[in-house]
Amino acid sequence: MPILDNEILWRPAALLSDATPAQNGGRMAFAQLVSGVKNNLFPDVSQSERGAGSVKWRKAFIHINSAQDAALLNVRLFIDAPTPAGDFVVFQLGTSTDTQDQIAGRPYGIGTLFAPVAGGASQIQAVCEHNTEYASLQPFRVGDLVRVSDRPSTGGAGNEEWVTLTGVAYGPDYVTLDFTPALVNVYATQPTLVSTVYQQASVAGAWSNLALTSVAGSFDSATVGNLVAHNKGAIEQTWTLTFTGQGFNVSGNTVGALPAMGSTSADFAPVNPATGTPYFTIKAAGWSGTFQANESLHFDTHPAAIPIWYRRQVPAGTFSLANDFASLAIHGESA
Repeated sequence: MPILDNEILWRPAALLSDATPAQNGGRMAFAQLVSGVKNNLFPDVSQSERGAGSVKWRKAFIHINSAQDAALLNVRLFIDAPTPAGDFVVFQLGTSTDTQDQIAGRPYGIGTLFAPVAGGASQIQAVCEHNTEYASLQPFRVGDLVRVSDRPSTGGAGNEEWVTLTGVAYGPDYVTLDFTPALVNVYATQPTLVSTVYQQASVAGAWSNLALTSVAGSFDSATVGNLVAHNKGAIEQTWTLTFTGQGFNVSGNTVGALPAMGSTSADFAPVNPATGTPYFTIKAAGWSGTFQANESLHFDTHPAAIPIWYRRQVPAGTFSLANDFASLAIHGESA
C-alpha cells in the first residue's frame, strides 16, 4: 500500500531552550506538531525582541508514521510561502540527535519573482526577504534544485517547474539566478515563488552497524526481513542483545533495559510505548547455531524521519503582525 498524506507527520524535538544551545533540539519526540496551531513551533515575538532583533532555532522531524514499512521516495523539501510578517525563516538539515550548538550544513530559502518572465527564460531575479541577510546566508547556491511555481499551494492550480542553478549573484535588491533547463511557462511577479529544494532519495526506518560476538551462534542479516526497523516505531538507538543461552535480554543506550525477554526460537518485536508498535522485529529464521551466556549482538536503528532545523530571524525594528507563519512543504512518492 502507498504511504498516505495523513501518515506524514511533523514532530518536535525532545529538548527546547532559547538560553542553552546544547539543550535545544536532540532526538525526536512522539508528540505531533499540528499545522496552523499558534506557537506550535516558535514562540511569540515580544516588543523588545522586535526592537533589538533576534535569531531563534527550532528543530522538527518529518516522520513517516506509517504501519507500512515502505520508503517514501524522491523526497523534496522546500519553503512554499514567505512569512507575512517582517521576520523570515530558512531551514536546513539536522541529524537524528544534534542540538543547536552542533548545527552544520547550509540553509534553504525562498524568494518571489522580481519581474515577469516568458517561456524560454533561463535567468530570473528573485526578491528575498531581507535580501542583505540572504546574501550572507546564501540559501541559493550553484547546483541547487529550485522550484519555480505560481500555484497558491503545493496541490493547487497553476504551474510548477524544477530547474538546476548554474549561476547565482546576490545584489542589494534581488538575487539573479541562471539555470537549466529553460522555463516552459510564463510567470508573473505575483504569486510566483522561487524556492531552493533539499532532496533525499528515500526515507524509511533503517538499521546499521550489526555486530555479533559469539563462538557458535550466527545471525543472517543479509536476508531482507530478518531484521526490520519499522517506520512507525523505530527510534535512534543502539541496541544490545545479551544472551543467557538461546534466550536474550535487550537494552537500548537511552531507553535502558526492555521488559520483554527474547528467544532465538521465536520472532521478537519489542513495543515502543509511544506508538504501541514495535521498535524493530528480529525473525527467528535469522538465527542459527547455539549461543552461550554473555555473548552479545549490537545494532543501531534509525527512525523514518527527516530532522529539520528552522531558523527564524527577526530583524531589528520589525513591525508587529498577528497570525504570522512559516510553511515547509514535502513532495514524495511511494509504491
